[in-house]
Amino acid sequence: MKRINFKRLVAIAGIAALLTFSAGCSNNGASDAQGEAGVQTIIVGTGTEYEPYCYLDDNGNLAGYELEVLKAVDELLPQYEFEYQTAAFKNILVSLGAGQIDLAAHQYETNPEREENYLFGKESYTTFVTYPVVLTSRTDIQTLDDLAGKVVYIPTGDNSQYYVEEYNNAHPDNPIIIENTDSWTPEEVTQGLKNGRWDATFKTQRDIDVWNEEYGNGSDFLRALDEPLQSSSTYYLYQKGNTELQEAVDGALKELKASGRLAEISVEVLGGDYTESE
Repeated sequence: MKRINFKRLVAIAGIAALLTFSAGCSNNGASDAQGEAGVQTIIVGTGTEYEPYCYLDDNGNLAGYELEVLKAVDELLPQYEFEYQTAAFKNILVSLGAGQIDLAAHQYETNPEREENYLFGKESYTTFVTYPVVLTSRTDIQTLDDLAGKVVYIPTGDNSQYYVEEYNNAHPDNPIIIENTDSWTPEEVTQGLKNGRWDATFKTQRDIDVWNEEYGNGSDFLRALDEPLQSSSTYYLYQKGNTELQEAVDGALKELKASGRLAEISVEVLGGDYTESE
């Protein structure tokens, strides 16, 4: 079985935090390193604050769906050895564009801006349906139109912002107000909805169920609006031009789908099969 390497990124303030993952990256590019017998080290950038997708377990080790899928992919690609490094969600794609990592893994969905700057894989590995989320007590909010003029929280870099901005472009006279200046924990976001700081946020039904189990009570439960903000799938991202790695990983994902292993991982980690494209 192939050896899996893990490295923790030490967060530092300023511009350097955006452009550098760790000293383990080569100055000449993320994937220059060669391991034993010519095996190429692939630097994977992921996060630590999005359970059950990518997070730290009780022992401080990287865990979650992203890791388990990539471990299965790595087992099918003997020419590569994946090394994992972590950063805040908003910094991962910056580091990919700067050549500090080779592959970005954080439930990324497509949008035109991302497609312009990065190479997307062609094989998805999770479905991702995002809903506007409000308190059950907010009976005044039933549709996306009801959020016009209200304040919503969207984490920096989250794909929901693209769709809300598209809505605002079509409704310039009464846009939805977006706040995403800080990165808040699920508990803090839930509390912000309860105390009225925000009127809504955007999450999958899986996230809503987890948040309600952890932080909900009575009339303060969270609920999804009937119509999703968007329905899509998630993909790995690569540096522009790195088609060799992209095609290899896509091939491994196809094999995992055909064998049923990808669905098994989804059931084991996410509680259901969320691997079929919408």
